[in-house]
Amino acid sequence: MLKQGDGNPSVINAYRQQTILTSKHNRLMNMLDYIEWRGDLPFEKDPLNEVDALIFSLIAYYSFEQFNKITGNVVGNSLAEYVQLHNNNASLFGDINKQIDIDNDIFPSKTAPYVLSKAAKTARFAGVRIVDFRDVFDEDRVVQFAAMTFELDNGHRVVAYRGTDSSIIGWKEDCMLSYLTEIPGQTEAVNYFNETKQGKKYYIVGHSKGANEALYTFLKMDKARLADVEAIYNFDGPGFLENIHNTPRYQTTKNKIHTFVPTDSIVGMILEHEKDFVAVKSNGHGIKQHNPLFWQVKGPCLETECNNEWVREVADRTFTDFLKELSLEDRQFVTETVFAIVNNCGAKSIAELYKNPIKNTRIILASYSKLPEEQKEILIKASKALGFSWAANYRLGIGDVKPGDKKPLLKPLFRTRPRL
Repeated sequence: MLKQGDGNPSVINAYRQQTILTSKHNRLMNMLDYIEWRGDLPFEKDPLNEVDALIFSLIAYYSFEQFNKITGNVVGNSLAEYVQLHNNNASLFGDINKQIDIDNDIFPSKTAPYVLSKAAKTARFAGVRIVDFRDVFDEDRVVQFAAMTFELDNGHRVVAYRGTDSSIIGWKEDCMLSYLTEIPGQTEAVNYFNETKQGKKYYIVGHSKGANEALYTFLKMDKARLADVEAIYNFDGPGFLENIHNTPRYQTTKNKIHTFVPTDSIVGMILEHEKDFVAVKSNGHGIKQHNPLFWQVKGPCLETECNNEWVREVADRTFTDFLKELSLEDRQFVTETVFAIVNNCGAKSIAELYKNPIKNTRIILASYSKLPEEQKEILIKASKALGFSWAANYRLGIGDVKPGDKKPLLKPLFRTRPRL
């Protein structure tokens, strides 16, 4: 057994790792435990790893743009200084140290402030500075985009793209991935990186739509910038309309691309996606698995599954039948029609939509009833196809789901793959 009193730094570090990984309550570790464990080591002594990349991807959901109201400029402060600014203006921004409601705060944008506040109290993250920031929200162009550049104490930089927030526009832009080869956010993402300072070493990270933008940026950036990129971290990002795997750039640079999805991933399996990914264990179930806060951590690594053959099969089959059922024109029609109906409720965000559920349900049903029958048929066809594909994703023996099938949903067993 290791002893804390041993003077060798490597022994002390190993002891601390042992202590954290054998929690008093035998809890499954997450990024908050990692922050506590690794927080005393600056990046200069221990370079960025996949868990750090995941943390920056989650912190990117924090609304740094709100500081424009206070300082007129988002850029230039350290993470510790941003947290202090937040605390000094808690009457405007709320309590950043508020404990996370695990049952209800399932969206990354809800959990990001708390994670930021915890990270900013450590030597590892406190001095990290935001040296560039861009926020674009345009209802006419249907774009919800934010990107930021973090500078670490070793001089390396992390470009983090924000995933989908709670805005209706953000969700509509996600759906546009099903029929457009380039959505507005992807265009913004490529332009953002091409304008960053050259000659620095960059990690490009993102979660969900932000992950899609991170990978898309790497595949489309100026060729002269490729040498600046150390690695790309794609955390449960949806795929693309077109196959990217046979492109020359992907083939020659795929060793820099690291893709992680939770075991029962839905979002990361949509459209043409990477087949070379790592399945990560999650403490959450259902949609909670998409939130990085619930992903299991072991030391400086994400806790992965030893055998993800089942997940690979899910990747090949999830939503494939659904998308085959709909032409590009049908996909665009479904997206435009569904969000036009939602807009009749007057809600600008998912939260607003749920504030008056009875009223908004009546508005949605009334709007739907006014559609021509042929348009209703397209929506019904899409909803049925999606329902069957969703069920198939959670069933062992994928693809065998049929209307009226009432077999119990099963989950395959996995062995843990050692990462340390």
